[in-house]
Amino acid sequence: MAYSLDTILQLENTPEFNKLDQQFNEFNPFKVLRVAKYEIRHSNVLAWLFDPNENHRLGSFFLRKVLMNLVTRADNENKIDEFPYLSFAHASLSDVVVHREWSTNGNGAVDLLIEIPTLNIVLLIENKVHSVESAGQLARYLTSVKKHYSEWNVLPVFLTLSGDTPSHDAYWVLTYEDVLHIIKQELTLNKATIADNIHDFLSYYVTLLEERLVDDEKTMETALQLYQDYASAIHLLYANANPAKQKQIELRQAVKTLTTFDAETKRHLLLIYNRKCQTIDYIFETGSDLVRQAFLEFVKEQGITTYSAHPRVPNFVVDDWLPSLEQMDRLKKYWLNYGLIIWLERKGSKRLKLYVEVGPIDYAERLPLLEALEAKHISFWKSGKQEGKKFTRIYTETTEVSDWTNATFVKDAMTSLIDDPAFRSFSATVTDVLDELYAVKA
Repeated sequence: MAYSLDTILQLENTPEFNKLDQQFNEFNPFKVLRVAKYEIRHSNVLAWLFDPNENHRLGSFFLRKVLMNLVTRADNENKIDEFPYLSFAHASLSDVVVHREWSTNGNGAVDLLIEIPTLNIVLLIENKVHSVESAGQLARYLTSVKKHYSEWNVLPVFLTLSGDTPSHDAYWVLTYEDVLHIIKQELTLNKATIADNIHDFLSYYVTLLEERLVDDEKTMETALQLYQDYASAIHLLYANANPAKQKQIELRQAVKTLTTFDAETKRHLLLIYNRKCQTIDYIFETGSDLVRQAFLEFVKEQGITTYSAHPRVPNFVVDDWLPSLEQMDRLKKYWLNYGLIIWLERKGSKRLKLYVEVGPIDYAERLPLLEALEAKHISFWKSGKQEGKKFTRIYTETTEVSDWTNATFVKDAMTSLIDDPAFRSFSATVTDVLDELYAVKA
């Protein structure tokens, strides 16, 4: 790859780059306040929403929806019997008390602590936007809260951008995607009754979360194309402005080139980067995303024909399942639109997790499928067969990734998950079940 300063000017002059930059730099007060990068500021917004007596005048909608979402998340199915969850839908929540940075007297501070007297529940929320949990942090917080609220039921929650698995088994999982959906639903259903200034405030916050969470296909494809066409320019700008990231494999040549530049040239590169940093970061992170690169190599090696190389959650279906899946009703807005899906997702700094899920197909078709899988000793939570349940995970497995900066290591981790005898046996069983259920239609 040739590294030339001319390519930086070429990048700056492309309509695609400028359109992308314009998209990322639309006015948003949360960006002005730098809320996106700091979990303490997200916690302030959430504390405001959780408190039914705050000046948003929305009552307890947010707290109630979060409680109900915790119960219906597949990750939390093994915990729901610990709480009287039916009361979450109707109990009065007007007497709630919300604490920020609740002190554990020497063991740190809990991000959000919410007393709900009518339910005799204390909601402990540890919020992780970019940082990772420190050793023993979740255990210390839970111990402190249980000691202080010895007569209450403590419901500990681990809130992250992408549903990272907490180190402590007692913690329930909540994601910012859940938060996003709850707020968007409220804005849509009750637009006429929400004060204009509150609606505007929440709309700006929704936009901020969507930028962090929602991978718009068109935007992503634009970024990928720009990266392919102007990788050298992106590398120079990014490496010069981010010394801590210079050890990344894809930046090595750019770093060598930077050593040949004088201080004045580097200053100009930094000025250019600072004006367009969010756009350049997005292009670099999307284009150099090793999960996507590794997945494309993975599906090529495995001969998988039906997949989506999503940068955060690449997904696919086993070819042996396809004849039967084609006979199911195709779904809208669900992965590859099939009733069964497999996806891979990075979890924390060292783990890769594989999921298999039965999606929201019609209950008349869904129940026989789940019962047939259960009869073949494929286990899942019993609530997965309930009418109204849309998503049922029927297989999960995790493996370690020793080096996330090496695409080969990531690809090998993906391969190890599906080459595992347990998955091979599971996949063969699913194939048999699908063949039996849909043989008549074939």
